[in-house]
Amino acid sequence: MSFSQIVIIGHIGNEPELKYTKNQTAILNLSIGVPEKLSPRAPMERKPKTYWHKCRRWGKNAEQLKTSLRKGDKLFIKGTLIYESWQDKTGSWHKDAIIEIEYSEKMYFENISIDLDSFK
Repeated sequence: MSFSQIVIIGHIGNEPELKYTKNQTAILNLSIGVPEKLSPRAPMERKPKTYWHKCRRWGKNAEQLKTSLRKGDKLFIKGTLIYESWQDKTGSWHKDAIIEIEYSEKMYFENISIDLDSFK
């Protein structure tokens, strides 16, 4: 048996973008920024890097999420990591890592605890 799952908590970096495929299936694209966790021994002048993750949700859930999410919102996401290849106008190939969102929850308070065992 194989299993792949990713869980992140971060802030939305841009306004979520809702698009539709040719057959009218909704796709919500957004990016989530997760700050690097620095060691207590790190120099005080060192600022944490932010790692950005491309995320996507499909269908009716995408349309529902679009109405409630804004840039800057804190979001808990559980999903699957996929890789997509695409070709730009010059003919160069690129590969993107994208989190296909299976579950998301907007977080309103910093001290919320989430039981990760409930997602097994």
